[in-house]
Amino acid sequence: MDDAPIIYGLEDFQARALAAHSAETEKINFLVGTQSLRRTNQVQLIEFDDDTSLVTKQTFEHPAGEVWRIVAAPQSTDMIATVYNNSAQRNREKEESCPYHTAEAGDNGQAEGGSGGEQVEKLCSLNGASDVDAQIPGSPVPGLGSQAWSVVWAPENDSHLVTLVDNHIFYWDVEAAGRSAKIIGNVTVEGRGTVSLGSGRWYPHQHGSQVAATHGSSVRAWDMRTMKPTWCVEGAHTQLVRVWSVRYNASYDQLVLTCSSDQRIILSNLPSIASQPFGTMVDQEDITKEDKEKVEGTEEGVIQTYDDHEDSVYAVEWSAADFWTFASLSYDGRLVINKVPRSVKYKQFM
Repeated sequence: MDDAPIIYGLEDFQARALAAHSAETEKINFLVGTQSLRRTNQVQLIEFDDDTSLVTKQTFEHPAGEVWRIVAAPQSTDMIATVYNNSAQRNREKEESCPYHTAEAGDNGQAEGGSGGEQVEKLCSLNGASDVDAQIPGSPVPGLGSQAWSVVWAPENDSHLVTLVDNHIFYWDVEAAGRSAKIIGNVTVEGRGTVSLGSGRWYPHQHGSQVAATHGSSVRAWDMRTMKPTWCVEGAHTQLVRVWSVRYNASYDQLVLTCSSDQRIILSNLPSIASQPFGTMVDQEDITKEDKEKVEGTEEGVIQTYDDHEDSVYAVEWSAADFWTFASLSYDGRLVINKVPRSVKYKQFM
């Protein structure tokens, strides 16, 4: 029998931004960025205890504005980056992105049940407005900072980031513990009509060289070494809804999560893009007859659809500590923690 989902509410906050606490590999932690025009926004560090199924949180104030995207550094537990709209300008078209420093988890911030907390510390800006180095030599970068949709840290490297701005992918080199940054590459994505890239993610294999991004109802990928397209999954969701997030499983990259405006999360098996065969190593005695029947015929396509939300699901993330656990976040502030079906888990080891 599969585990029941764990549902956690963010009180009076709406939210779109969710990230795994990448550098924390001992605890199942997630980071959530809130959206409010009336209250000081927060970055909440959510911890899930798998043994007791309890959820606790720490809060850090994010006074710069509403958080649209959040990502954690892969090596530093106290460094994050956010995409936000400037609360002083109240202008959705002037979204900015930058790295922040937070206190070490468990040391500072506001404990469960409190209000407010320590503020995050801004390190540098990734909008290019005040950075003379924020362009490729000999080629100005148009539109930088006008509509930043996503910021993504490179796997296992605190010094490299990617931002998605309109139909551009910008590849950043962040130096001096996040105090400065410059662009080292970019891609302009062409297509019918106005192209706007959505959520992005680094591919955890192939030496961490590829970045995938949502484009309408499809998912496309590019190689950051050559800045060339590599593959595309057309129609990941129906054409009537928008895919807001795509996430690979870092240990089993054929397992891919997507979420969209249809209030659903879809877990797919895509062995055609996997770096290793589907399943290799479990003791047959650990598998029941029912599980054997389930895993037989697990082929490329949708494995399971999750419908635990009642609003658009804007983010989904695999846990950095347990690669069978993932969380999803809908706009109404509902955070749901789920697990990969046991039948699929067994299939990975067969």
